[in-house]
Amino acid sequence: MKILIADDEPLARERLARLCSEIGDYSIIAEAQHGKQVLELIPQCKPDVILLDIRMPGMDGIETAQHIAKLDTPPAIIFTTAYDQYALEAFDNHAVGYLLKPINKDKLADSLNAAEKLTQAQISALQTETDTSQPSHISARVQGNIQLIPLETIRYFRADQKYVSVCYFEDNRSHEVLIEEPLKTLEQMLKQSFIRIHRNALIAECYLTGLDKDKDGAFWICLKDIDDKLEVSRRHVPEVRKIIKNKSIS
Repeated sequence: MKILIADDEPLARERLARLCSEIGDYSIIAEAQHGKQVLELIPQCKPDVILLDIRMPGMDGIETAQHIAKLDTPPAIIFTTAYDQYALEAFDNHAVGYLLKPINKDKLADSLNAAEKLTQAQISALQTETDTSQPSHISARVQGNIQLIPLETIRYFRADQKYVSVCYFEDNRSHEVLIEEPLKTLEQMLKQSFIRIHRNALIAECYLTGLDKDKDGAFWICLKDIDDKLEVSRRHVPEVRKIIKNKSIS
C-alpha cells in the first residue's frame, strides 16, 4: 500500500513514517507540507492512502479532501488531527476515519486496514460542521487531474445547463474553466465575498466597478480587468447599487 503523508510539522511526518514502517508492508512514497503540495503529488505518486493533517497553512485538510474527492479514482483519506473530542463529534457523525495526535501505532494500523474513500457529501458535511471559513481555491477537473484556481483571481461564476463556468484573471488575461458545483452551493460556500446578481450568476464583490443600463432598461455589471458584462436581474439591482455606493464613499 502506497502512502502519502501530509503534515506541516516535519517531526509529525517523521513519526508517521516510522510508525508505518513498523506496522507492516507500507511504502511512504511522498511527503507534503500543505494541501496544494498534496494535490500536485497525487498525479505523480498515485497513493492508495493519504494521512492528511487537518490544520495546515494555506489550504487545510478539509479543503484538500474536498478537491481530492473530485478525482475519478481518489485515494482513501485518513485525517490526523489535534482537535479536541467535542470537535471530533462531526467526524464520528459522518463515519470518517481520523487519528487523534499523538498518533497511536495500533490505531494507525487499524485505520490503514479499514481505509475507505470519502464521498463528496461526507467532506462537504465535515466542512460545514468544522469550519466556517471559505476555501482558498476552487478546483476544476481537467483531463483527469485537478486544476486549482485561487479564489482571489475569480471574477464570476455563471451557470449554463448542468455546468458552471468560472471566469478568472491570471497572467494579465481572463480564463474560463468548467466546474460541476451547483451555483447554489457556491453561493452558500462563498457568501463572504461573492454576491448573486442573477439566477445564473455570482460575482466577486471586490471586483465590482460599475452598473450600466442599456436602452431597453436592462442592467449590466462591470468587473475589473475583464470586458465581459453580466446581466443583473431587477430584484438584485438595489443591492448592487448599495455596494457601488459604499465603494465610492470608502
